[in-house]
Amino acid sequence: MAERTDQLTETRSEDHEVDLGESSERSRGRVRERAGTLFSPKRFLLALVLVLAGTLVGGATIPVMGGVLGAFVGAFLLGAASETRPMAEAGVAGAAVLGLSTAFDYLVWVVVGSGLTIAALGAVFGLVVCALGAYFGSDLRDGLTREI
Repeated sequence: MAERTDQLTETRSEDHEVDLGESSERSRGRVRERAGTLFSPKRFLLALVLVLAGTLVGGATIPVMGGVLGAFVGAFLLGAASETRPMAEAGVAGAAVLGLSTAFDYLVWVVVGSGLTIAALGAVFGLVVCALGAYFGSDLRDGLTREI
C-alpha cells in the first residue's frame, strides 16, 4: 500500500510539472501580448514626430513656453487620433524632445557641468506634459465617440 501511495504522489507531481510548464508558457504569452499593447514603436515614432513638430512650431510662434505648449498640443493630437491610450509613447517622446531641447538651450552649462540637472528637469517636465496631453486627447476622443 505504501508503494501505491508513492506511485500516486509521483504521478501527481509529474502532472503538476506539466501544468506548470504549460501555464508558464501561457503567462509568458500574455506578458508579451500585454507588453506589446503598453508600448508600440510605431506609435512612438508618430508621437516623436508630432511632439517635435509641435515643439518647433510652438517655439517659433510663442516666445515664452511655446515649445512646451506645442509639445502638449502634439501629444493631445496623438491622443485624440489614437484608439488606444498612447500616454507611454507620448511621455517618452516628450521626455526625449524637451530634454534635448533644454540641453541645447543650456549647452554651455551642460559642457561646464551643472546643465545635466537642468536637462533632466526638462526631460521630466516633457514626460509629464506630453503624457497629460495624450491623456486629455484620448479622454476627449472617448467622450466624443461614446453613445449617450
